[in-house]
Amino acid sequence: MRTDRNAAAWRDVGRVVAGVGLVLACLWPGAGVLRGEEPAKAAAAFDGSRMALTIPEEAWQRVLADAGRPGGRLGYTPDELRPFGKDAHLLRNVQALFADVRTIPRESGRISSGFLDNAAKPSEVLARAWAQCDVSAGRMYAAPKAAEGKAWGLPEIDALAQPGEALAALLVEADPQVAALPPAVQRLLVRVLVGQSLAEPWVALARRALGEPWPREAAAAHAQLMAPWVDEQNDQTATLQPVGLDLVGRFDRARLAYAGQILAVHLERALEEWRAAPEADRQGSGPAQPLRLATRLGGALLLCGAGSDRVSVQEGVRLSLDLGGDDAWEGALGAAGPVGPGSSVHLDLAGSDRYMAPQGAALGAGVGGVGVLVDLAGDDTYDAGSGSLGRGLHGAGLLMDLAGNDRYRTRGSWGQGAGHVGVGALVDLAGDDEYECDQQSQGLGGTLGTGLLLDLAGNDTYVARDDGNISALYLGQSVAMSQGCGYGRRADLGDGWSLAGGVGLLLDGAGDDRYHAQVWAQGCGYWWGVGILEDRGGDDSYQNGKYSAGAAAHFAIGVCIDLAGNDLHNATNTTAKNQFQGHARDGAIGVFVDGDGDDGYDVNHNCAGSADLNSVALFWDRRGSDRYTFHPATLEGPPNGWNDTGAFGTCTRYPPFHSFRDDLPSWGVFLDTGGKDTYANERPAVGFTATPAADGQSWKPQPGPHVHGLGYDLDLFPR
Repeated sequence: MRTDRNAAAWRDVGRVVAGVGLVLACLWPGAGVLRGEEPAKAAAAFDGSRMALTIPEEAWQRVLADAGRPGGRLGYTPDELRPFGKDAHLLRNVQALFADVRTIPRESGRISSGFLDNAAKPSEVLARAWAQCDVSAGRMYAAPKAAEGKAWGLPEIDALAQPGEALAALLVEADPQVAALPPAVQRLLVRVLVGQSLAEPWVALARRALGEPWPREAAAAHAQLMAPWVDEQNDQTATLQPVGLDLVGRFDRARLAYAGQILAVHLERALEEWRAAPEADRQGSGPAQPLRLATRLGGALLLCGAGSDRVSVQEGVRLSLDLGGDDAWEGALGAAGPVGPGSSVHLDLAGSDRYMAPQGAALGAGVGGVGVLVDLAGDDTYDAGSGSLGRGLHGAGLLMDLAGNDRYRTRGSWGQGAGHVGVGALVDLAGDDEYECDQQSQGLGGTLGTGLLLDLAGNDTYVARDDGNISALYLGQSVAMSQGCGYGRRADLGDGWSLAGGVGLLLDGAGDDRYHAQVWAQGCGYWWGVGILEDRGGDDSYQNGKYSAGAAAHFAIGVCIDLAGNDLHNATNTTAKNQFQGHARDGAIGVFVDGDGDDGYDVNHNCAGSADLNSVALFWDRRGSDRYTFHPATLEGPPNGWNDTGAFGTCTRYPPFHSFRDDLPSWGVFLDTGGKDTYANERPAVGFTATPAADGQSWKPQPGPHVHGLGYDLDLFPR
């Protein structure tokens, strides 16, 4: 089935931007901490730290008392969740988050800070992404030490001190153009090839479980593995191509993760040395025409010089390197498939480049392997089909762009940081960037997977197209499942092979950003998945709709957190329906938090701390003079508990189910804890009464033993 500011705060943004300059100067190891986690302070002044986003104890104890849980927690135990059904491959960290809604923003902050503080380190990005989907491997793997006689870390060439000699030993045939390369370039190539060589046997072990006669083309293998997530019968999820389902639990993610760590550590060492090398050791134009050479490791080495080249890359390239120029690339760059080299790496050292891969499964993609693409400079454009731009499927895919105003476009699904049974990550360190996708992209975590889109700084735009995945079920709107989405395979209405979702993250470090999607986006969870969107600063604009901005359904968790800035949420967005900005349904938890700034919120019914059907919904605006406008839709039919549920701390009411649902409470909580706020009802609709929300007041529109709607406008953090 188709499923779908203030000046003090800007100090944090300044620290991030300064950190970017430090990263670009030092690049990988030793780049330092980009953002410190400071202790939460009781003072009213906002210190700009992420840890300040802790709901004050006095406010939370009041919520708990009014919610019938004095001194307790708002959440669900595993026993309480068990009647919903436990789908295969439920992640431990996902299940743990259900215990207490108050701890979810803290955990989201810990996770996002870990990524943002280590954004320039491929090994850290991959290790932390794997940890989110319950895999820990190679955490202390270290680069070789020359003092221990390990010049390169590969026994076959450790006795060869000169990089030119070592590089020649890794090639099938010597080539004078390789011998003429600058020493720093030769060293760079050797380091990466060694990392790939050491990773190769671990990829081979991980691939054993695949056991299929896979097509050599990664795109074809990708389509075969993803068929169960695409196929439908009678408009429901059902497939007669089950290989992708059969292999989910068999693929060796741990060994694949270890292989990725080995390669990433050697890649970091390579780039660190490249940046530290004297200019004289780096100067050189390289080959006049693209040069392809066979390696003794299997697969080819592709070298391009400093000119502006047009290059078409076929499968089987183990390592490609471009020295500069504004290049036009087409094909499988930094893309590993289930057949051929276990890893593929593309490095571009300079130039504003255009990358095209219409066939998909390319540009930092790992399908049964490890694929890495790193671009160090320039205003670049990336345009690719499904399964590209940081895609991991039974593998790991990483795309890193270090500088420039870049453009990313995914045509189809599963791009820009998407992982299924693996890790997919797109990391951009600087520039005003544009991201555009159709669906299931921009931080999409599928079964046993983590998807990460991390942008460290710049005024960025994130768009899930309105025509990307139109669904009649969602009133003709596009089901994005993007921008920080944890997504599971729901098949209770289809072939019965339901699978729990993974972890999807969209993390933005700084800048005035724009987010646009229609349905299921911006920190959303579906079917035992967790989706997180965190924005750390800037005056941002969000447009969304159903199940978005900290929303979840079907035993999942959605989290949307904006640290600071004067933000606008759905202003002028006339297409927004309902169920956003802290909404949860059917055993789920939805969390929306804003740290500071004078914000504008336009909401419809079932929004802003609105829980439905045994769920927990939390909306918290910490401080700022905010504007809230309620736009209810005219009721369709008589009030039924669902269609007449308002906003700002509400909860749906149902007649008895005569099942476990009658004993499982629901809580919808709205909190505004500082600033002079205004609440307005616009376009009064038939069947709705005016919202009771008001500045300095509290309200309980729907109290009950198992249904709790709670709203509070407090002045704990005055301006």
